[in-house]
Amino acid sequence: MGNVILRVQSTECTLPIEELTPERLLAEARAVGLTEFSVLKNGEEVKNSDDLMVLDNDLFVILPRGYEDVEITVDVANDPE
Repeated sequence: MGNVILRVQSTECTLPIEELTPERLLAEARAVGLTEFSVLKNGEEVKNSDDLMVLDNDLFVILPRGYEDVEITVDVANDPE
């Protein structure tokens, strides 16, 4: 079994692959007050739950819906190279 990284707002966690489900993504988004949101997988938007293919070391990011119109700062200073 592998792991994935999930980023929501300013937090990040590592999860076992089997724990990253549509229900988990919905719960994480709601926990930070997002009722409409987008999910990115390795920088590409996941259009629907059927496209949610989770592989080892994938990076998932939950962003507010309409994130294209929002200025987002990404701090990669602590990211492994």
